[in-house]
Amino acid sequence: MQIRKAQIKDLKEIDEIYKEGILDEERNQSPRKSKEEVLKELEEFKKYRLNGLKKAINSSKEKFLVCEEQNKLIGFGVAVLSNKKRSAEIALIYLRREQRGKGIGKIIFKELFKWLKEKGEKKVIVTMDITNTPSINLHKKAGFKEVSIIMQKKLK
Repeated sequence: MQIRKAQIKDLKEIDEIYKEGILDEERNQSPRKSKEEVLKELEEFKKYRLNGLKKAINSSKEKFLVCEEQNKLIGFGVAVLSNKKRSAEIALIYLRREQRGKGIGKIIFKELFKWLKEKGEKKVIVTMDITNTPSINLHKKAGFKEVSIIMQKKLK
């Protein structure tokens, strides 16, 4: 297994991993939404998503890492440096379904934390849906603590 900087040529596999993760997240967050609905939404925003991923790969303010095994991407993670409006953050961590629970996410975290420390960051935040138990557990194992609650209400 190898952790390396993401490249534009990795975008197709990165997007596959991302879509797989979103499908699993939506199953928890919106159980009434069908797989077809989720895939349709993902397709509608594909151009926007890929542009955002490209910017992250090329940004000096972001660290975009991929985890590769036998020339196949199995996961990725993105850290973003702080600015005047927000703290440093772990923006994305996604793994292929069959790779979850093997400690790979923790390895990606370790590399992202190392980069953030090198850049002088003192703390890092992450935001996720409260129903995303696997991600919450991964972040807790990486040392994150709950420090705030964000609430929402749908307006009809």
